[in-house]
Amino acid sequence: MRECKQNLKFIFVLNLVLCIFFYFLKTPVFSQTEGNTNLLNSNEEIRAEYGNWLQVCQKGNNQCVGVQFALNVDGNRAARFIIERLKEDTNNLADSLITIFVPFESIVPILPNGIQLVVDNKDPFSEQFLFCDQLGCTSQFGLTKQGIGLFLAGANLSMFMIDIRDPNNKFIVDIDLEDFEKIYNNIITK
Repeated sequence: MRECKQNLKFIFVLNLVLCIFFYFLKTPVFSQTEGNTNLLNSNEEIRAEYGNWLQVCQKGNNQCVGVQFALNVDGNRAARFIIERLKEDTNNLADSLITIFVPFESIVPILPNGIQLVVDNKDPFSEQFLFCDQLGCTSQFGLTKQGIGLFLAGANLSMFMIDIRDPNNKFIVDIDLEDFEKIYNNIITK
């Protein structure tokens, strides 16, 4: 029994040291004050802006995605929302691929319950995070034509997350769907 308690203490201390280590060594994913061009990889470029949406494409080809930075209640960037259209295929049930990245800099470091999404006042749907690492948590899922229709008809997409350290409070970020149709029609599938 004593050995078991010592092992648990050792594991706790080791985890604490690792958490502190990652806290001090992590690199910011994006700054709240940086311009949009500083947020791209070297092989990406912004080809167009549609309201709050950016058409981000790989340099040298027409492979493009739609990107918007979700804002928290203070108006600061708190997550990155990416939509990529998929090839039309009879075997493919999804129309588009959605990727949501929540960096730890957004003050939500522990998100085990995934993310809940709500378009306007419609029924919510939930998605789990694909993985979390020292930079943040990433969720990726397919969206059907019915889901795209919901986004096209909506005005706002709210994303709710719960940090396990404070389970009574929801962390909420918003995506403006006002120009969603423009970005959706201008992201090119390959």
